Amino acid sequence: GLEEAVELGFFKLLARPLLAGLRWIHDNIVSNYGWAIILMTLAIRIVLFPLNHKRVVSMQRMQKVNPKIQAIRQKYRSKLKDKQGRPNPEMQRKQNEEIMALYKKEGVNPAGGCLPLLLQIPVLFAFYSLLSTAIELRHAPWLGWIQDLSAPDPFLVLPIVMGATQFLQQKLTPSAADPTQRRIFMLMPIFFTILFLGFPSGLVLYWLTNNVLGIGN
Repeated sequence: GLEEAVELGFFKLLARPLLAGLRWIHDNIVSNYGWAIILMTLAIRIVLFPLNHKRVVSMQRMQKVNPKIQAIRQKYRSKLKDKQGRPNPEMQRKQNEEIMALYKKEGVNPAGGCLPLLLQIPVLFAFYSLLSTAIELRHAPWLGWIQDLSAPDPFLVLPIVMGATQFLQQKLTPSAADPTQRRIFMLMPIFFTILFLGFPSGLVLYWLTNNVLGIGN
């Protein structure tokens, strides 16, 4: 029961098997936790491949119906406000109903592109908890200037490269039909880059590898 002395946080149900997997890869395949993280990321990517494939298909369908959605928005553009500039709830309701009817007719789920990313967020936090507490990764080097996978990159190279790969991945992904959703997706690489500047190098390496594998798909 001594393993209970290590508190892996709220996501310990995910963190424990991830740590066990890293240990097994480290002991049986490659004696470097940096490469073990990369191989673990590849394994996670393979497991999530059906969901990621579904996400791409959903985004492609959204791209196809986008002209029809824009036509509906254009149709109601002049009707969404009255002469005094106040919102017209009735016209907004009709526009939304027409768009939802189009989604249903075309078999498109507007939220389908977000599900795989949301499923990866618990894995991200589990890795963060693991890399912050697991003694195995304290001062564990990867290569070059990365001499401690539990500490941030001292030269910020990994988070910047990670942000660049996420931006490239976003550009290669079929764009969503909803303009607000498109803007959010395009801002995500900037947000993640800033967020990851102070994160452990091992966690950034995981997300970077995940992005590279996504681009390769």
